[in-house]
Amino acid sequence: MLWQLLGKFFQVVGMVYATRCLGPDNIGVSRTVITLAMTLQLCIAFGLDAVAVRHVTKGIAKVSEIASAIFTFRFVLGFLAAMLWALAVSLSKLEGGEKWTWLAGSLFLLVCCMDYSWIFQATEQMPRASRFQLISSMIASVWFVLFFNKGQSVGSDLYVLLAANSIVVALVWWKISNEFGFKCFSVLHLSSAKKLFIEARLIWIFNLGYFLLANMGQIMTYFILGKESSGLFGSAQYLVLALQMFLHYFGILMAPRLMVWHKDNVVMFRRRVLMIAVIASCFGFAIFGVLRLVVDWLYPLLFGGAFASASVLLPWLVLGKFFAVGTAMFTWGLWAQHRDKLPVFCCLPCCFISGGLYFILLPKFENLASAWITFGAEAALLLSSGIAFIYVVRKRKLNSFD
Repeated sequence: MLWQLLGKFFQVVGMVYATRCLGPDNIGVSRTVITLAMTLQLCIAFGLDAVAVRHVTKGIAKVSEIASAIFTFRFVLGFLAAMLWALAVSLSKLEGGEKWTWLAGSLFLLVCCMDYSWIFQATEQMPRASRFQLISSMIASVWFVLFFNKGQSVGSDLYVLLAANSIVVALVWWKISNEFGFKCFSVLHLSSAKKLFIEARLIWIFNLGYFLLANMGQIMTYFILGKESSGLFGSAQYLVLALQMFLHYFGILMAPRLMVWHKDNVVMFRRRVLMIAVIASCFGFAIFGVLRLVVDWLYPLLFGGAFASASVLLPWLVLGKFFAVGTAMFTWGLWAQHRDKLPVFCCLPCCFISGGLYFILLPKFENLASAWITFGAEAALLLSSGIAFIYVVRKRKLNSFD
């Protein structure tokens, strides 16, 4: 947990400084490119991570048997997607630094596709993954602080993040392949990836739907309101993203234990999942109240006066991320019981409804509407997934008495 805290601290310090240097317009472009790249990465991931973790933790497969298949599958699809991205940007009417930023996004997409965290999650070595993430955070943050100045050109932050993450991703896959004894790229293992996808397709739909639900505001503000509004929203979204990654790390640590609780005792399993969800929500409300008191002077202090109007967004987005902890517990609880359809049925309506609301509310209420819609979607998903989880556990308990 200490490594995760250090990593997020360096990440926040570096990106806050970079945001001040870039200004709302420029940060709006790069944040939109990064968010879109991460969305496409989830499309290409096909939910294989969750199924791979499930297989390894249950002893169905070894890391060395599926890591090569996942790497090859994602590299091929990521490369093709990056080429199509670059072609679309080349044919667009974008010019100058903004065009080069979007072109760099194609490479960022490819690097995102090579995610390695699932291996450490499956082998319960997440502190080790955090140390690698700390390296990339430190590289980027040190570069930002030493070499960025006010009026920094558009895309500068993306170039640095691309270089730092590329170095760490290459290093990790080299070390992992040597440690577990497999060849990263092997066309012969693609058939294994196909088998995993058949099992993972519903998890993939949920992951993609949730990411859109949580991050659609960034993309919508860019295309509906413009670069400046996108930059203002992106400043708050980035702070929340750092919090989300830390809370997500907690969820990753808990996922293998949920499998164990599910095997041991259904009553204990339900009680612990509900307790974690309630505690996370209570923490969220407490922090929401504190932020409402201090955010008006804290936000300009961090980002500068140009971003002061975005301060009102932060409390709502932060509260939504604490609700997401409960959602993650309920979702992993349903996956542990092989009820993969229910998280999808809970998520997709929230995603589609919130997507429609952006077109209605964003032109009138601007960035505040994005924060409200994002929070509302998180709250609705927490409630629906909680109801689904309780229903499944109670049904199983009743069946066990018959």
